[in-house]
Amino acid sequence: MSNRYVLFSFSLVAFQTLSQLQPLPQNRSAITPTIVEVVKEPTASIGMIQVALAAFGLTGVIMAGALVAGLLAGAAIIWFRRQRPVSTIEARGHEHNLFRA
Repeated sequence: MSNRYVLFSFSLVAFQTLSQLQPLPQNRSAITPTIVEVVKEPTASIGMIQVALAAFGLTGVIMAGALVAGLLAGAAIIWFRRQRPVSTIEARGHEHNLFRA
């Protein structure tokens, strides 16, 4: 496709679109804008100390949750490791044959 054909097709489509537009009526009334002012009620101001306490409170909750999760995971690992022997020597009742001649 050549550039002339694309340009001609585009101009033909634009002309058809523009020819289908209806003219605006001449007896239009002027649009009168309505201005609405939204007034918000004043809210209580929050100081820097309140913001810091809130941040430390959230951080404290997260740290407490991490501590509890860590303690539970540690207890589960210790319990699991005590349930079965760690080495073959422990599995034999602490009897080994390493130094037998």
